[in-house]
Amino acid sequence: MTARAHAPAFEVTFAVIAALLLIAGLLVTLRLVRGPSTLDRAVALDALVAVVMAGIGLQTAVRGNPFYLPVLLVLSFLGFTGSVGVARFMALRDEAGTEDVDEDVDKDEGTGGVERGGEGDDGGREPR
Repeated sequence: MTARAHAPAFEVTFAVIAALLLIAGLLVTLRLVRGPSTLDRAVALDALVAVVMAGIGLQTAVRGNPFYLPVLLVLSFLGFTGSVGVARFMALRDEAGTEDVDEDVDKDEGTGGVERGGEGDDGGREPR
């Protein structure tokens, strides 16, 4: 078989993979926009970097030109570094006791964040 005999199957495969990457990119972008939390957006951004890397890898494979391989290395490093940075930021924020401002949490509605007890409540302290 010659290279021309494989061309139609290769083109169909390329088109299917490109369509799947496009759909994945759109869905990840939707998650990036909608959230609802900062962590959801960070994971979506990491996934979007992975989809872009897959697209660049597909282009490199189709053209047979390794010109963009260093770009893949840089993107993979930036994606990893960004994920670690966001995870570190979220861990530090959790240690500080701050809440995610993106989430709609109405658990303390009307109390101003202070739990109110009934009559005779001493706040959990033992009598002196």
